[in-house]
Order: sequence, then structure tokens, then C-alpha cells
Amino acid sequence: MPASLEPAMRRRGALSSKNAAAYIDTTEGTLAQWRHRGEGPPFGRIGRKVFYRVEALDAYLRDHEVDQSGGDR
Repeated sequence: MPASLEPAMRRRGALSSKNAAAYIDTTEGTLAQWRHRGEGPPFGRIGRKVFYRVEALDAYLRDHEVDQSGGDR
């Protein structure tokens, strides 16, 4: 996790699309596509601002882990 994200995460527990993309090592464009298709991690919206809770990103990553035998967890 980039060190620049840590203070914001501790203060709010929510990340902008830009920081959420960095947190899960993807792009803002990918997050936007997932939102449009109803996929990806849960997100919130306040007006036009989109945010992701750190706990939701962690859960999304956990839910998409694959075990070493090739099966889903």
C-alpha cells in the first residue's frame, strides 16, 4: 500500500476512486467499468463523488482469492 494512502485511511476509512484503484492495484477506469456493469467492490456516492470503504475493498480482495489447487475459495 502506498504510504501516501495511510493517513487518509486512518482518518476516514474511505478512499476516493483514485486511491481505491491504487489500493487494489487497478485503474480508475476499471473501477468505473465495474460500477457501470454492477460488478466490483461496493461503493458509495455523495452527489457525484464516489468513494470506497477500505473494509469493503479488503473483503472484495478476500472474496476473489483463488487457492493453490486452482479452485475458488
